[in-house]
Amino acid sequence: MVDLANLQAIVARSSTKPLLAVLLFKFGEAGRAREFLQQWIPRTAAGRAPDPAGPAFHFMFSWKGIEALMAGRPGFDVAQGRREFDVFFVDPAQAPDGGVAEQLGFSGTSAPAAWWDGKFKSGDVDLAIHIGFDTAEQKSDCLADLRQSAASFGVQELALEGWDDSALSGSLPADGRLHFGYRDGITAPNIDWQDAGTPGTVDCREIVVGYPNEAFPTAPHNPGPWQDFARDGSFVGLSWVYQDVAGFNKFLQDNAPLAAPHVGPELAEEWIAAKLMGRWRHGSPLSRFPDAPPSTPQLDDSFGYGDDPDGVKCPLGAHIRIANCRDQPMKYANQVRFPKGPPRVIRRGFSYGPRLDGVRDDGKDRGIVGLFYFARINEQFYTILRWMQKTEFADAYKKLPNGYNAQDALTGNRRYPKAETQFSVPLKDNSSVTFRLEEFIRFKGVAVLFAPSMRALNTMASA
Repeated sequence: MVDLANLQAIVARSSTKPLLAVLLFKFGEAGRAREFLQQWIPRTAAGRAPDPAGPAFHFMFSWKGIEALMAGRPGFDVAQGRREFDVFFVDPAQAPDGGVAEQLGFSGTSAPAAWWDGKFKSGDVDLAIHIGFDTAEQKSDCLADLRQSAASFGVQELALEGWDDSALSGSLPADGRLHFGYRDGITAPNIDWQDAGTPGTVDCREIVVGYPNEAFPTAPHNPGPWQDFARDGSFVGLSWVYQDVAGFNKFLQDNAPLAAPHVGPELAEEWIAAKLMGRWRHGSPLSRFPDAPPSTPQLDDSFGYGDDPDGVKCPLGAHIRIANCRDQPMKYANQVRFPKGPPRVIRRGFSYGPRLDGVRDDGKDRGIVGLFYFARINEQFYTILRWMQKTEFADAYKKLPNGYNAQDALTGNRRYPKAETQFSVPLKDNSSVTFRLEEFIRFKGVAVLFAPSMRALNTMASA
């Protein structure tokens, strides 16, 4: 049974703050970094209580940052901690910009060499602070105070000078629509925080560590100080994702004539967009409404793919079908690896950059800052990223030409080795419509961090 009051609030619930930012820092002297944290950690939002009236803080650390703060603490041997924590967290070679980069889709225009505008590396990050604000004035005042405080304690900000706030910053769109026009925030895993085994829920061990069992062998595996420290914490995949909105709009426009004979010219672009995502852009799932969107969005999440093995209702390459394959059978090896079903994560984040309509690129940066929360890096975050690049996780993809090299229709890196760029949309009459996919997104920075529990935060900040 998870103590929700011990979770940082961003893990337990979505923020309601309209303006958001993530600032990245590198520590100097550890003692002074702890003093900096002592000033700001009391402002951390916790559990499921409503957001505070002022800025809402959330803290995430790299292993290097944790190691610096915990070195020399009685009862905490950091060398032992390095052995006990998830190897994909403590080993730089297993970091997103390390040896696993290419298999995760981080190559070509998404290659780590260009991440963070070339100003620093993911491994330089010791601390990330995610903050929600009510007003632009509140944000400006808070960021100024935080930066002054950091500088006074020798904590270096890893600034992104190309951004207005010199940090990852943006907003929750008032209409809920992200840059590609899709409605966001429709579904989220229903987490079984009580560990009651309630049908239809996701085991809490998918999200927080410290409660390992046979099905979810989360690290640290062994009882002791490091498992106690990690308990109720979550790993975080911080992702800066650029969206090529003009290119996406042009793809829909250019390919509409291929779809028009089957759905009519007035629906053609929306139909293609829906097939790429697996939902109509207002949110209704193709699995329930395969032919046309209902006049009123139907957001019931109780659907699956078991009755649609060929992808006639929802294409096999649709984004949501790969990111969460639901009841679609996985290959036997993956069934053994994931006995409770496909990996799930909690998704948070925000949109950044100005809106763009039309097919002419204005040269401005826009996209999503994603924060994905999970308990096992390789088995959840990295696995989903791999499946987006190479769909060999389920036998259903054998039906497609070069099927095991098919990709997520929205997020695939088309420069991935042997990537299949043909996206086939089956129709009810056994014919199909085929589109040649383009690259719609690119990663501009990824870091895997750890969001400690409230108790662990206080331990880290204590003198």
